Amino acid sequence: MVKKGFAYFTLFLVAMIAVVPLVDVLFRSPASQLPSLWVRGLNFVAWSMVATFLLWRLETRKSLLSLARDLGIDTTRLPLERMLSRVLSEVERKNRSLSMNVLERRISSEKELSDTLEHVVELARQLLGAQSSELALYDPDTQLYHSSFVVGKPFRTSAQAMLSGAVEGRVEKSSPDVMVEPIAFAGSVLGSLRVALRSGEAPSQSDRQIMRLLALQSGLAIVNTRYTQQLIRLKAASEESIKAKTGFLANLSHELRGPLGIMLNAVELVLDGLCGSVTEEQAETLSMIRTNGEHLLELINDVLDYAKIESGKIVPHRSDILLHEILKDLCGVVRQQAEGKSHRLVYVPNDEALAISCDRRHFRQMMINLLTNAIKYTPDGGTIEVWAERIPGQKVRINVKDSGVGIEASERSKVFSAFERVENSYSLVQEGSGLGMPLTKRLAEVNGGQINFDSVPQQGSRFWLIFPSIQATSDMARGESEQPREERDAEGKGNTVLLVQRADDERGMVARYMNHIGFRIVLASNKLEALEALRNEPVDLIFLDNNVVDSPEDDLVKDIREGSPKNLPVILVTTRAFIFDIEKYLKGGIDRCLIKPVKLRELGTTCRQLIDGNFSGEVIDSAELELSKRQKRLKTPASKLLGVDDILH
Repeated sequence: MVKKGFAYFTLFLVAMIAVVPLVDVLFRSPASQLPSLWVRGLNFVAWSMVATFLLWRLETRKSLLSLARDLGIDTTRLPLERMLSRVLSEVERKNRSLSMNVLERRISSEKELSDTLEHVVELARQLLGAQSSELALYDPDTQLYHSSFVVGKPFRTSAQAMLSGAVEGRVEKSSPDVMVEPIAFAGSVLGSLRVALRSGEAPSQSDRQIMRLLALQSGLAIVNTRYTQQLIRLKAASEESIKAKTGFLANLSHELRGPLGIMLNAVELVLDGLCGSVTEEQAETLSMIRTNGEHLLELINDVLDYAKIESGKIVPHRSDILLHEILKDLCGVVRQQAEGKSHRLVYVPNDEALAISCDRRHFRQMMINLLTNAIKYTPDGGTIEVWAERIPGQKVRINVKDSGVGIEASERSKVFSAFERVENSYSLVQEGSGLGMPLTKRLAEVNGGQINFDSVPQQGSRFWLIFPSIQATSDMARGESEQPREERDAEGKGNTVLLVQRADDERGMVARYMNHIGFRIVLASNKLEALEALRNEPVDLIFLDNNVVDSPEDDLVKDIREGSPKNLPVILVTTRAFIFDIEKYLKGGIDRCLIKPVKLRELGTTCRQLIDGNFSGEVIDSAELELSKRQKRLKTPASKLLGVDDILH
């Protein structure tokens, strides 16, 4: 009010300055003292200000008229001040009608939707100055309305008839002072909004725009709720699907690892001469069986690793990796395979020390996949090159280039797709699960890296991994050498091992090997025999198979722990390779868990180290953080945790 009075006072003052000098000129008297030049200048300035003000007022009125037409306001014969007031009031109404912002709100429950629609109904009554407002939802199955929200006086006309009109695409005209707006989305009617104005008051175009905005907000709220609920259902279905797939693969692994372990261990026994002398031809045949069995194990492990990544079960445990050392070692791992196809495997060192941060086991697995693929898809006598280089963006690229068959542009999409195989005559005859590259891609992504390739058919391919670079330091620990180590039998030294295994053939095979390397074996096939053996004589280590501890009614490990010295080592060999299976064993008090198939030499070495108390493996896979936390809450000693290579063997 003060500002408005000041504006009028200023206008009056300018008018006086403009008019008074003019009067003085027209009616000048001899006594007038106003200088003629000063009067003319002042008069010009004042009239210029008046003209400017009038032009501004005219332009402002034009702008307000245009805005009023857009807003649906009738401004016929209204003065400028009232027109401005009405436009501002209408803008405020439109702003309030959009204030709910349902797009950014998560409306997932019926209670949240009900609160939102009630707010819409109340807002419609307030903004339109109505006597009453109603919102009803439409059920397409029954073609009836439901969940009606009413504010103010009840309507005299039928809401059902009103909604039927909305569904049929027409507006039910029950009364001139009643507005009906369908609530629809993508051509589907979701409900209807109805407002009764004061008796005899006709709705304006602006009122109808407000109705459309409120109906739109209501529709978005309903769609938001349904979309969120659908997402929740899809997520639950996806989780169930992943759980079912993981469970299926776990059971498949369980069924395959048992007989596969027996087969590989039996071959190992025969080749070691524990079943009599073996001719050169027999040894060659058995070696072929062992090679194919190990290949089958690799396929099983690929499927399991891919399922674990898909279900979010793998979390990387990053460490600083000096690329020169690990790449040189990895080339040594596959060199024999490359030489078997007369390939020339070349590692090109970089003058600069390059390092990255990545899970060491994951990096090894990625590089082995890339190298073995290069060897596999390159015909005999080819060349494979490996090198690392710094690239822009503070990143490092690790390259594996081959002179192989290459990949057609039309086949690119298959390279990183699970269970797919590039279709050319050479590639189709190669062995594999079709999971090597998809697994490598997912491992790179979970470690913050990227993988890609370029290829020319019949000339070769170049695959590369890209990771952020880190500063290489002089004291950066060198990873364990990837070169294969010479395997030697452990020495039993007469220590007593209680071997609890249900299957006679497998129990006898393990006992034969353990006796051969100097352990004294006590056999048991079930819980009763195992507890009886513990009561009769002291043992230095207990060896269990999961087929005697998986029975829900028998808590063998618990009974063993209660009746034995606390420091008595307990080792478990299991066909179950998933972490949720391993957790159960660890909670029961297992010191060491090995995943079948396990080499007999590894089994003997582990028993020797546990008895001597100098087991040197990692106590837990740091990638399984949740398991670690649970073990800490249970206050389980470190010696009860499994090793890194055991969970994901």
